[in-house]
Amino acid sequence: MQTFSTLARQFEERTISAASLLRSAREQAERSVDLNALAFADWEGAQVTAQQCDAARAAGQALGPLHGLPLSIKDLYPVRGMPMHAGTRAALPAGTLDQALLVSRLRKAGAVIFGKTNMHEIALGSTGENSWTGDVKNPFDTLRQAGGSSSGAGVAVATGVGVASIGSDTGGSVRIPANFCGVTGFKPSHGAIPLDGALHLSWTCDHAGPLAASVADCALLFEVMAARSLAVTRTARAPRLGVPTAWLNGRLAPAVRAHFERTLERLTRAGAQLVDVATPLLPQAARCFTTIVQAEAAWTHRAALLQGGAGFSPSVLAPLQSGRQIAATDYIDALRMRAAIAAELDAVLAGCDALLLPTSAVVAPLRGQLHVEVESGPMTVREAVLGQTLPFSLVGVPALSIPTGLVDALPVSLQAVGARGADAALLGLGQWLETQVGQRLQPPARP
Repeated sequence: MQTFSTLARQFEERTISAASLLRSAREQAERSVDLNALAFADWEGAQVTAQQCDAARAAGQALGPLHGLPLSIKDLYPVRGMPMHAGTRAALPAGTLDQALLVSRLRKAGAVIFGKTNMHEIALGSTGENSWTGDVKNPFDTLRQAGGSSSGAGVAVATGVGVASIGSDTGGSVRIPANFCGVTGFKPSHGAIPLDGALHLSWTCDHAGPLAASVADCALLFEVMAARSLAVTRTARAPRLGVPTAWLNGRLAPAVRAHFERTLERLTRAGAQLVDVATPLLPQAARCFTTIVQAEAAWTHRAALLQGGAGFSPSVLAPLQSGRQIAATDYIDALRMRAAIAAELDAVLAGCDALLLPTSAVVAPLRGQLHVEVESGPMTVREAVLGQTLPFSLVGVPALSIPTGLVDALPVSLQAVGARGADAALLGLGQWLETQVGQRLQPPARP
């Protein structure tokens, strides 16, 4: 993985071109085809775009901030000239745009969009296992999950199939694959990146976000997609960082706990002030999240469900059908609990620069695995993985996942959660955290 700043220097030195970067992405895609990252690729069309980028650079024309960089897009965003299936065989709701607004902004900034990435069916899952399109496999161990639902995006970035990818995050779908694949992932504040044209899972919890090689790369992609200048700067002082100790008690696998404690020790030595924060309502997040997401997903896919749900796999059809049975009073109760959790987290984050916790309670589980062992005993994979990330999608605060090393030869990451709307501050803090404890992880070489 190469960062945008490294690539920019190589462009200036004329040691690379948009065409050569695209060629490298294609070679890596062919080398790692068994990982199943891509749902669709238009290499020929992308080559034309790359050649146009190189011609513009040679002519001295004004260049966009992503000029010539090859990117992939999760297959729930429409991209002009490419099909969209969202990992399902069911009929999708009619879209309002032939291209998502964020994709148009990326292209305007000069990005070379070469393909769509595979995903957990309709984004309703966190494993990347898909009975229709095939499982997306972890690049560090193909027997393990790549994470979801932006599974292919995480694998593509980790293996060099493009320099970055755009995912979505309803309960952790950017951060989980970023963690399992050893890359950086950013979920911004709710609504910061417009979702015009995208296929919704839950409009209350849906976010768009980038996966890339570094925090700075995620920041630039965020600026482009959000159409705003953040003026991100690294934190100029030792940060005050909150740790939800009581909530994490018993939740983590012992090896992940040990790595997290070592990470906190390193941050303390770097000058960070760590404070214990109380989050008594956080255990309620999973239940109200499930109610909201299932109800809204069932509404989104109501036409297909009214026709019997043909084309949905059994594991996806079941929660959609459950969503149709949720009473309005239960949905409203869940929204009220969401508001209470949001108020609690807003108050906690007003007293510190960010919350810190592991992105996942465990390393990437085996594909097909349903339970894992944590400090308190057996836990479902869903709770161990999604439970670490969903509260922050539920309430819409920004969250960043930064790889910090390997445990049992598999990536682990630190999750930093910022105050609502404080995306620039969190990204600036993220660059400091990356300097102190971040690691650039590389999967084993593909034959």
